[in-house]
Amino acid sequence: MSEVPLPLGFCAAGLWAGIKKPGRGFDLGLLAADRAVPAAAMFTQNALVGAHVTVCREQLAASKGLVRAVIVNAGCANCATGERGLDDARETARLVASHLGCAAHEVLPVSTGAIGAHLPMQKIRDAVPGLVDALRGDRAMDFARAIMTTDTHEKLESATFTADAGEARVTGFSKGAGMIHPNLATMLGFLLTDAVLPRDAAGLLRDVVERSYHRVTVDGDTSPNDTVVLMSSDRLSAADGELCEGALIDVAGRLCRQIARDGEGATRLVTVQVRGAIDDAQAARCARTIATSPLVKTAIAGRDPNWGRILSAAGRAGVGIDVARARVWIGETFVFDEGRPFPERETAAAAHLAKEEEVVIGVDLAVGEGGADVWTCDFTADYVRINAEYRT
Repeated sequence: MSEVPLPLGFCAAGLWAGIKKPGRGFDLGLLAADRAVPAAAMFTQNALVGAHVTVCREQLAASKGLVRAVIVNAGCANCATGERGLDDARETARLVASHLGCAAHEVLPVSTGAIGAHLPMQKIRDAVPGLVDALRGDRAMDFARAIMTTDTHEKLESATFTADAGEARVTGFSKGAGMIHPNLATMLGFLLTDAVLPRDAAGLLRDVVERSYHRVTVDGDTSPNDTVVLMSSDRLSAADGELCEGALIDVAGRLCRQIARDGEGATRLVTVQVRGAIDDAQAARCARTIATSPLVKTAIAGRDPNWGRILSAAGRAGVGIDVARARVWIGETFVFDEGRPFPERETAAAAHLAKEEEVVIGVDLAVGEGGADVWTCDFTADYVRINAEYRT
Protein backbone atom coordinates (compact mmCIF):
# COMPACT_ATOMS: atom_id res chain seq x y z
CA MET A 1 0.00 0.00 0.00
CA SER A 2 1.32 3.47 -0.89
CA GLU A 3 1.81 6.27 1.61
CA VAL A 4 -1.37 8.19 2.55
CA PRO A 5 -1.17 11.97 3.12
CA LEU A 6 -1.91 13.40 6.54
CA PRO A 7 -4.02 16.50 7.17
CA LEU A 8 -2.17 19.78 7.76
CA GLY A 9 -0.68 20.08 11.23
CA PHE A 10 -0.18 16.35 11.87
CA CYS A 11 2.74 13.96 11.62
CA ALA A 12 3.16 10.25 12.35
CA ALA A 13 5.81 7.65 13.07
CA GLY A 14 6.21 4.00 13.96
CA LEU A 15 8.98 1.57 14.85
CA TRP A 16 9.80 -1.76 16.48
CA ALA A 17 10.49 -1.33 20.19
CA GLY A 18 10.73 -5.01 21.06
CA ILE A 19 7.25 -5.36 22.55
CA LYS A 20 6.39 -7.91 19.87
CA LYS A 21 8.70 -10.80 19.12
CA PRO A 22 11.34 -10.13 16.44
CA GLY A 23 10.00 -10.43 12.92
CA ARG A 24 6.40 -9.59 13.84
CA GLY A 25 6.56 -5.97 12.72
CA PHE A 26 6.44 -2.52 14.27
CA ASP A 27 4.86 -2.24 17.70
CA LEU A 28 5.05 1.42 18.79
CA GLY A 29 3.36 4.26 16.91
CA LEU A 30 2.92 7.99 17.43
CA LEU A 31 0.51 10.56 16.02
CA ALA A 32 1.30 14.18 16.88
CA ALA A 33 -0.12 17.61 16.15
CA ASP A 34 1.99 20.74 16.00
CA ARG A 35 0.14 22.03 19.08
CA ALA A 36 -2.58 20.81 21.42
CA VAL A 37 -5.74 20.51 19.28
CA PRO A 38 -9.45 19.82 19.86
CA ALA A 39 -10.11 16.11 20.33
CA ALA A 40 -12.65 13.60 21.54
CA ALA A 41 -12.57 9.88 22.22
CA MET A 42 -15.00 7.01 22.71
CA PHE A 43 -14.20 3.82 24.56
CA THR A 44 -15.41 0.27 25.10
CA GLN A 45 -18.48 -0.46 27.18
CA ASN A 46 -16.96 -3.72 28.40
CA ALA A 47 -16.89 -3.74 32.23
CA LEU A 48 -13.27 -4.86 31.93
CA VAL A 49 -11.23 -1.96 30.57
CA GLY A 50 -7.59 -1.64 29.61
CA ALA A 51 -5.49 0.70 31.74
CA HIS A 52 -5.25 3.19 28.89
CA VAL A 53 -9.04 3.69 28.85
CA THR A 54 -8.99 4.94 32.44
CA VAL A 55 -5.92 7.09 31.86
CA CYS A 56 -7.18 8.58 28.59
CA ARG A 57 -10.39 9.62 30.30
CA GLU A 58 -8.30 11.31 32.99
CA GLN A 59 -6.16 13.06 30.38
CA LEU A 60 -9.10 14.38 28.37
CA ALA A 61 -10.75 15.73 31.52
CA ALA A 62 -7.53 17.42 32.66
CA SER A 63 -6.80 18.94 29.23
CA LYS A 64 -10.42 19.96 28.59
CA GLY A 65 -10.39 18.02 25.33
CA LEU A 66 -7.09 19.28 23.94
CA VAL A 67 -4.60 16.64 22.72
CA ARG A 68 -1.09 17.01 21.37
CA ALA A 69 -0.26 13.36 20.67
CA VAL A 70 -1.41 9.75 20.79
CA ILE A 71 1.09 6.95 21.44
CA VAL A 72 -0.01 3.41 20.67
CA ASN A 73 1.70 0.15 21.53
CA ALA A 74 0.77 -3.21 20.02
CA GLY A 75 1.58 -6.61 21.46
CA CYS A 76 0.42 -5.88 25.03
CA ALA A 77 -3.07 -4.74 26.03
CA ASN A 78 -1.98 -3.54 29.49
CA CYS A 79 -5.37 -4.80 30.68
CA ALA A 80 -6.17 -6.46 34.02
CA THR A 81 -2.78 -5.23 35.26
CA GLY A 82 -3.89 -3.31 38.37
CA GLU A 83 -2.35 -0.08 39.65
CA ARG A 84 0.95 -0.88 37.97
CA GLY A 85 -0.79 -0.89 34.60
CA LEU A 86 -2.27 2.56 35.26
CA ASP A 87 1.11 3.88 36.37
CA ASP A 88 2.75 2.45 33.24
CA ALA A 89 0.20 4.15 30.97
CA ARG A 90 0.72 7.46 32.76
CA GLU A 91 4.49 7.14 32.52
CA THR A 92 4.23 6.44 28.78
CA ALA A 93 2.32 9.71 28.35
CA ARG A 94 4.92 11.60 30.41
CA LEU A 95 7.77 10.17 28.33
CA VAL A 96 6.24 11.42 25.09
CA ALA A 97 5.31 14.78 26.59
CA SER A 98 8.87 15.36 27.81
CA HIS A 99 10.23 14.92 24.28
CA LEU A 100 7.47 16.95 22.58
CA GLY A 101 7.64 19.76 25.15
CA CYS A 102 3.98 19.61 26.10
CA ALA A 103 1.92 18.83 29.20
CA ALA A 104 1.63 15.15 30.08
CA HIS A 105 -2.16 15.36 30.15
CA GLU A 106 -2.08 16.32 26.45
CA VAL A 107 -0.83 12.85 25.48
CA LEU A 108 -3.15 9.84 25.14
CA PRO A 109 -1.47 6.43 25.68
CA VAL A 110 -3.25 3.53 23.94
CA SER A 111 -2.49 -0.20 24.07
CA THR A 112 -3.61 -3.29 22.15
CA GLY A 113 -2.65 -6.95 22.32
CA ALA A 114 -2.99 -9.85 24.71
CA ILE A 115 -4.70 -9.29 28.08
CA GLY A 116 -2.90 -9.75 31.38
CA ALA A 117 0.72 -8.78 30.67
CA HIS A 118 2.52 -5.69 31.94
CA LEU A 119 4.03 -3.22 29.53
CA PRO A 120 7.80 -3.67 29.04
CA MET A 121 8.48 -0.15 30.23
CA GLN A 122 12.23 -0.15 29.77
CA LYS A 123 11.76 -0.99 26.09
CA ILE A 124 9.28 1.86 25.77
CA ARG A 125 11.62 4.26 27.60
CA ASP A 126 14.42 3.32 25.23
CA ALA A 127 12.24 3.66 22.11
CA VAL A 128 10.37 6.93 22.72
CA PRO A 129 13.25 9.32 21.83
CA GLY A 130 13.75 7.66 18.45
CA LEU A 131 10.00 7.51 17.89
CA VAL A 132 9.66 11.27 18.42
CA ASP A 133 12.65 11.92 16.16
CA ALA A 134 11.01 9.80 13.44
CA LEU A 135 8.07 12.23 13.31
CA ARG A 136 10.16 14.36 10.98
CA GLY A 137 9.69 11.70 8.32
CA ASP A 138 5.88 12.05 8.46
CA ARG A 139 5.34 8.32 7.89
CA ALA A 140 1.64 7.52 8.13
CA MET A 141 2.25 3.97 6.92
CA ASP A 142 4.71 3.29 9.73
CA PHE A 143 2.08 4.29 12.29
CA ALA A 144 -0.51 2.07 10.60
CA ARG A 145 1.92 -0.86 10.78
CA ALA A 146 2.79 -0.18 14.41
CA ILE A 147 -0.78 -0.59 15.69
CA MET A 148 -1.46 -3.99 14.05
CA THR A 149 -1.96 -7.23 15.99
CA THR A 150 -3.48 -10.10 14.01
CA ASP A 151 -4.24 -7.77 11.08
CA THR A 152 -2.85 -9.01 7.78
CA HIS A 153 -2.34 -5.49 6.39
CA GLU A 154 -2.30 -1.81 7.33
CA LYS A 155 -5.66 -0.03 7.47
CA LEU A 156 -5.66 3.65 6.54
CA GLU A 157 -7.93 5.78 4.38
CA SER A 158 -8.13 9.42 3.33
CA ALA A 159 -10.64 11.79 1.74
CA THR A 160 -10.78 15.47 0.83
CA PHE A 161 -13.57 18.03 0.73
CA THR A 162 -13.93 21.69 -0.18
CA ALA A 163 -13.00 24.28 2.44
CA ASP A 164 -13.06 28.07 2.29
CA ALA A 165 -9.30 28.35 1.75
CA GLY A 166 -8.71 25.24 -0.31
CA GLU A 167 -9.08 21.52 0.19
CA ALA A 168 -9.51 20.02 3.66
CA ARG A 169 -8.57 16.42 4.42
CA VAL A 170 -9.63 13.56 6.68
CA THR A 171 -7.19 10.68 7.23
CA GLY A 172 -8.04 7.69 9.36
CA PHE A 173 -6.25 4.67 10.79
CA SER A 174 -7.68 1.51 12.31
CA LYS A 175 -6.53 -1.86 13.52
CA GLY A 176 -8.60 -4.94 14.13
CA ALA A 177 -9.29 -8.40 12.77
CA GLY A 178 -10.66 -10.28 15.79
CA MET A 179 -12.54 -9.46 19.02
CA ILE A 180 -14.59 -7.04 16.93
CA HIS A 181 -18.16 -6.08 17.78
CA PRO A 182 -19.97 -2.72 17.94
CA ASN A 183 -20.49 -1.49 21.49
CA LEU A 184 -19.98 2.29 21.55
CA ALA A 185 -16.70 1.92 19.67
CA THR A 186 -14.91 -1.02 18.15
CA MET A 187 -11.17 -1.89 18.02
CA LEU A 188 -8.79 1.05 17.62
CA GLY A 189 -9.55 3.95 15.32
CA PHE A 190 -7.90 7.34 14.83
CA LEU A 191 -9.51 10.07 12.72
CA LEU A 192 -7.56 13.24 11.87
CA THR A 193 -8.71 16.32 10.01
CA ASP A 194 -7.33 19.79 9.30
CA ALA A 195 -10.85 21.23 9.09
CA VAL A 196 -12.44 23.25 11.85
CA LEU A 197 -15.00 20.87 13.30
CA PRO A 198 -18.57 21.98 12.54
CA ARG A 199 -19.69 21.30 16.13
CA ASP A 200 -18.71 19.83 19.48
CA ALA A 201 -16.06 17.14 18.91
CA ALA A 202 -17.63 14.62 21.29
CA GLY A 203 -21.08 14.91 19.73
CA LEU A 204 -19.69 14.76 16.22
CA LEU A 205 -17.66 11.66 17.03
CA ARG A 206 -20.71 9.93 18.54
CA ASP A 207 -22.63 10.44 15.30
CA VAL A 208 -19.71 9.29 13.15
CA VAL A 209 -19.23 6.15 15.28
CA GLU A 210 -22.93 5.32 15.15
CA ARG A 211 -22.80 5.23 11.35
CA SER A 212 -19.46 3.44 11.02
CA TYR A 213 -17.63 1.74 13.89
CA HIS A 214 -20.94 0.82 15.47
CA ARG A 215 -21.76 -1.15 12.33
CA VAL A 216 -18.86 -3.56 12.00
CA THR A 217 -18.57 -6.97 13.64
CA VAL A 218 -16.33 -9.96 13.14
CA ASP A 219 -17.12 -12.31 16.00
CA GLY A 220 -19.47 -10.59 18.46
CA ASP A 221 -16.71 -10.13 21.05
CA THR A 222 -16.06 -6.61 22.38
CA SER A 223 -12.48 -5.83 23.41
CA PRO A 224 -11.75 -4.15 26.76
CA ASN A 225 -9.40 -1.77 24.93
CA ASP A 226 -11.72 -0.46 22.19
CA THR A 227 -10.97 3.20 21.46
CA VAL A 228 -11.77 5.70 18.71
CA VAL A 229 -10.10 9.15 18.76
CA LEU A 230 -10.97 12.23 16.69
CA MET A 231 -8.49 15.14 16.39
CA SER A 232 -8.70 18.39 14.41
CA SER A 233 -5.80 20.75 13.71
CA ASP A 234 -8.33 23.57 13.07
CA ARG A 235 -6.44 24.81 10.00
CA LEU A 236 -9.23 25.21 7.45
CA SER A 237 -12.81 26.44 7.74
CA ALA A 238 -15.61 24.96 5.68
CA ALA A 239 -18.88 26.81 5.17
CA ASP A 240 -20.75 23.51 4.88
CA GLY A 241 -20.20 21.50 8.05
CA GLU A 242 -21.96 18.50 6.54
CA LEU A 243 -19.01 18.07 4.16
CA CYS A 244 -16.67 17.50 7.10
CA GLU A 245 -19.03 15.09 8.84
CA GLY A 246 -19.63 13.26 5.58
CA ALA A 247 -15.90 12.87 4.96
CA LEU A 248 -15.39 11.52 8.49
CA ILE A 249 -18.21 8.99 8.02
CA ASP A 250 -16.84 8.01 4.60
CA VAL A 251 -13.30 7.41 5.88
CA ALA A 252 -14.50 5.59 9.01
CA GLY A 253 -16.85 3.43 6.96
CA ARG A 254 -14.09 2.43 4.55
CA LEU A 255 -11.89 1.51 7.51
CA CYS A 256 -14.70 -0.61 8.94
CA ARG A 257 -15.09 -2.48 5.66
CA GLN A 258 -11.34 -3.13 5.69
CA ILE A 259 -11.65 -4.56 9.19
CA ALA A 260 -14.49 -6.87 8.21
CA ARG A 261 -12.67 -8.02 5.09
CA ASP A 262 -9.56 -8.71 7.16
CA GLY A 263 -11.49 -10.63 9.83
CA GLU A 264 -9.50 -13.51 11.25
CA GLY A 265 -9.77 -16.44 8.86
CA ALA A 266 -12.23 -14.58 6.61
CA THR A 267 -12.65 -15.23 2.90
CA ARG A 268 -15.56 -12.85 2.30
CA LEU A 269 -16.49 -9.29 3.21
CA VAL A 270 -20.23 -9.39 3.93
CA THR A 271 -22.53 -6.38 3.81
CA VAL A 272 -25.78 -7.02 5.68
CA GLN A 273 -28.54 -4.74 4.42
CA VAL A 274 -31.75 -4.26 6.40
CA ARG A 275 -34.58 -2.22 4.95
CA GLY A 276 -38.21 -1.63 5.84
CA ALA A 277 -37.60 -1.37 9.58
CA ILE A 278 -39.62 0.81 11.93
CA ASP A 279 -36.61 3.14 12.21
CA ASP A 280 -32.87 3.18 11.53
CA ALA A 281 -32.04 2.04 15.06
CA GLN A 282 -34.15 -1.10 14.70
CA ALA A 283 -32.65 -1.72 11.27
CA ALA A 284 -29.13 -1.54 12.72
CA ARG A 285 -30.11 -3.87 15.58
CA CYS A 286 -31.49 -6.41 13.14
CA ALA A 287 -28.46 -6.15 10.85
CA ARG A 288 -26.10 -6.72 13.80
CA THR A 289 -28.07 -9.80 14.83
CA ILE A 290 -27.76 -11.27 11.34
CA ALA A 291 -24.10 -10.28 11.09
CA THR A 292 -23.19 -12.05 14.33
CA SER A 293 -25.12 -15.26 13.63
CA PRO A 294 -22.65 -18.17 13.45
CA LEU A 295 -25.14 -20.05 11.28
CA VAL A 296 -25.35 -17.22 8.75
CA LYS A 297 -21.59 -16.70 8.74
CA THR A 298 -20.77 -20.40 8.31
CA ALA A 299 -23.32 -20.73 5.51
CA ILE A 300 -21.55 -17.93 3.65
CA ALA A 301 -18.20 -19.64 4.27
CA GLY A 302 -19.66 -22.78 2.71
CA ARG A 303 -21.18 -20.81 -0.22
CA ASP A 304 -24.61 -22.07 0.85
CA PRO A 305 -27.51 -19.69 0.03
CA ASN A 306 -29.32 -20.70 3.22
CA TRP A 307 -31.77 -17.81 3.35
CA GLY A 308 -33.70 -19.48 6.19
CA ARG A 309 -30.82 -18.69 8.55
CA ILE A 310 -30.92 -15.03 7.52
CA LEU A 311 -34.68 -14.76 8.03
CA SER A 312 -34.51 -16.63 11.33
CA ALA A 313 -31.84 -14.28 12.66
CA ALA A 314 -34.00 -11.31 11.66
CA GLY A 315 -36.94 -12.91 13.44
CA ARG A 316 -35.07 -13.18 16.75
CA ALA A 317 -33.60 -9.67 16.60
CA GLY A 318 -36.39 -8.25 18.74
CA VAL A 319 -37.54 -5.74 16.13
CA GLY A 320 -40.73 -5.38 14.13
CA ILE A 321 -41.14 -7.72 11.15
CA ASP A 322 -44.07 -8.71 8.93
CA VAL A 323 -43.02 -12.18 7.79
CA ALA A 324 -45.94 -12.40 5.34
CA ARG A 325 -44.54 -9.44 3.40
CA ALA A 326 -40.82 -9.77 4.21
CA ARG A 327 -38.14 -10.27 1.56
CA VAL A 328 -34.65 -11.83 1.70
CA TRP A 329 -31.97 -11.35 -0.94
CA ILE A 330 -28.52 -12.71 -1.64
CA GLY A 331 -26.67 -10.55 -4.13
CA GLU A 332 -29.38 -9.29 -6.46
CA THR A 333 -31.51 -12.41 -6.10
CA PHE A 334 -34.69 -12.48 -3.99
CA VAL A 335 -34.74 -15.96 -2.51
CA PHE A 336 -37.71 -15.24 -0.23
CA ASP A 337 -40.37 -12.76 -1.32
CA GLU A 338 -43.78 -11.76 -0.03
CA GLY A 339 -43.83 -14.57 2.50
CA ARG A 340 -42.77 -17.48 0.30
CA PRO A 341 -39.51 -19.11 -0.87
CA PHE A 342 -38.21 -19.36 -4.43
CA PRO A 343 -35.92 -22.42 -4.44
CA GLU A 344 -35.39 -22.13 -8.18
CA ARG A 345 -33.50 -18.88 -7.57
CA GLU A 346 -30.96 -20.39 -5.19
CA THR A 347 -28.57 -21.31 -8.02
CA ALA A 348 -28.09 -17.63 -8.83
CA ALA A 349 -27.69 -16.80 -5.14
CA ALA A 350 -25.08 -19.55 -4.73
CA ALA A 351 -23.17 -18.15 -7.72
CA HIS A 352 -22.97 -14.77 -5.99
CA LEU A 353 -21.52 -16.40 -2.87
CA ALA A 354 -19.06 -18.44 -4.92
CA LYS A 355 -17.72 -15.73 -7.20
CA GLU A 356 -17.79 -12.54 -5.19
CA GLU A 357 -15.23 -11.55 -2.57
CA GLU A 358 -17.73 -8.96 -1.38
CA VAL A 359 -21.03 -10.60 -0.53
CA VAL A 360 -24.35 -8.80 -0.03
CA ILE A 361 -27.24 -10.28 1.91
CA GLY A 362 -30.35 -8.45 3.01
CA VAL A 363 -33.82 -8.44 4.53
CA ASP A 364 -36.80 -6.15 4.04
CA LEU A 365 -38.79 -6.27 7.30
CA ALA A 366 -41.81 -4.64 5.62
CA VAL A 367 -42.91 -2.57 8.63
CA GLY A 368 -41.47 0.90 7.99
CA GLU A 369 -38.91 3.11 6.25
CA GLY A 370 -35.82 2.54 8.43
CA GLY A 371 -32.63 1.07 7.01
CA ALA A 372 -29.02 0.29 7.93
CA ASP A 373 -25.97 -1.58 6.63
CA VAL A 374 -23.59 -3.57 8.84
CA TRP A 375 -20.27 -5.06 7.72
CA THR A 376 -19.01 -8.47 8.76
CA CYS A 377 -17.21 -11.50 7.31
CA ASP A 378 -17.69 -15.23 7.01
CA PHE A 379 -16.72 -17.64 9.79
CA THR A 380 -14.18 -20.31 8.84
CA ALA A 381 -12.09 -22.99 10.50
CA ASP A 382 -9.12 -20.63 10.24
CA TYR A 383 -10.79 -18.29 12.75
CA VAL A 384 -10.76 -21.12 15.28
CA ARG A 385 -7.14 -21.97 14.48
CA ILE A 386 -5.92 -18.35 14.76
CA ASN A 387 -7.60 -17.79 18.10
CA ALA A 388 -6.71 -21.20 19.50
CA GLU A 389 -3.04 -20.36 18.88
CA TYR A 390 -3.18 -16.62 19.68
CA ARG A 391 -0.88 -16.69 22.73
CA THR A 392 1.21 -19.71 21.74
